[in-house]
Amino acid sequence: MLLDFDGVMFNVKDALGPDTREEAIVTLLADRDHRPRPVPITSAWFGVHQTLEYLAEREPDVAAEAEAVVSALELDAALTARPAEGLPELLGACEASGRQVAVISDLAEPAVLATLRAHGMNGRIAAVAARQGLDLVFRHAGRPAGRAAELLGVDVTECLVVSGNARMLRAARDIGAVSLGCECGRDRRKHLAGTEIPVVSSITTLTRALLN
Repeated sequence: MLLDFDGVMFNVKDALGPDTREEAIVTLLADRDHRPRPVPITSAWFGVHQTLEYLAEREPDVAAEAEAVVSALELDAALTARPAEGLPELLGACEASGRQVAVISDLAEPAVLATLRAHGMNGRIAAVAARQGLDLVFRHAGRPAGRAAELLGVDVTECLVVSGNARMLRAARDIGAVSLGCECGRDRRKHLAGTEIPVVSSITTLTRALLN
């Protein structure tokens, strides 16, 4: 089973706040010498991963520094995020039924690992597939699931991806995984189920199904 870290496991989005990472990059660039750019980088630009990708391709001297700032914010937010209600029970049900669990995320891997350790969950997780530095291939929604399957040593078609992000669910399904939507404050139920992907109201529902 592949669990989406942000939303299904921890409420990182609310802890991080809207546009916090983008604004931090804007502030960083404002302290550097001005450089002409085809599109101004603002907090309302294309999103943090696209911004990092742009900098990595065109301004590599700044990109690593910007990624470090973003990763630090993600770490702080993840460590203060609330775990989802019923998460320990879900992990216990996976153990009881002999299912391996991997965590997938486009957040920085150190943020994910530190949070799992802080909550004593690292021993119950077989693998973590998250962003590593400027390896921005992880902004492509299907990549975390594919990487997690590789780390588990199984074919992706054997994996169940549980997420509240419709884009991630569609991408995982497109590479052969089984997708299951979970209402967790990322996308509305109608969007999660919009491509005939089944949806559960909470991870508690999934836990009951695993135990029956």
